[in-house]
Amino acid sequence: GLSHKTATVEVREKLAVQEHNWQSVGRAIAALPSLKEAAVLSTCNRFEIYFVTNDVHAGIREVTEYLSTTRGVSMKELRSSLFMLSEDDAVWHALRVAGGLDSLVIGEGQILSQMKRCYEIATEKQGAAGKVLTRMLNTAVSAGKRVRSETGIARGGGSISSAAGGGGGGEALPGPGADIGEPGDRL
Repeated sequence: GLSHKTATVEVREKLAVQEHNWQSVGRAIAALPSLKEAAVLSTCNRFEIYFVTNDVHAGIREVTEYLSTTRGVSMKELRSSLFMLSEDDAVWHALRVAGGLDSLVIGEGQILSQMKRCYEIATEKQGAAGKVLTRMLNTAVSAGKRVRSETGIARGGGSISSAAGGGGGGEALPGPGADIGEPGDRL
C-alpha cells in the first residue's frame, strides 16, 4: 500500500480507485497467478491492497507489475512509494488503519466507514475475498469500532476537512511543559 506518509499526491492520484471499481480491481488482482484473494481500499490519503498468496515475493512482484501496467506508474516510482507488509504485520496494520491510528488526523472517523465498505465490497458475491480476508477485514472493522467506543480517540477525530477548517471538535493539544497526566492514565 501507500499513504500520505509514503507517497506524493501525484502518485496517490494515479493509483486511486473509485469505490465502485474496488470489486473489479480486487477480482483482477486476485486473478494474478500466485494470488488467491484480494481486497482494495482507496481513499484520498491511502491506497491499499490486501491479498492472500502462498508465495509472498511472487505476489508482491505480480501486484506491483499489475499496478505499474494498469495505472501508468513506473516501477521505480512504485518502489519508492509503496510499503509492503505480510502476515502479522499486515493484520496489525489493518487494525491500526480501521482504528484511525494511521490517519493524517489521528482518530478521524471516515476511515472506519471506508474500511467497512472495503469489507462489504470484497465479501459480496462478486468480491474477491475468501475466508482469510473476510476474517481479517471483519476483525479490523470490529477493532475499529472498539477503539472508537472504548477510548477517547473519537473525541478529536473529525475529518481532515473539518480539522483544516478548525471544526475538528477536539481539544487542542497541550503545549510544552503542560501536565498531561501519568503513564497508564485512561484516555
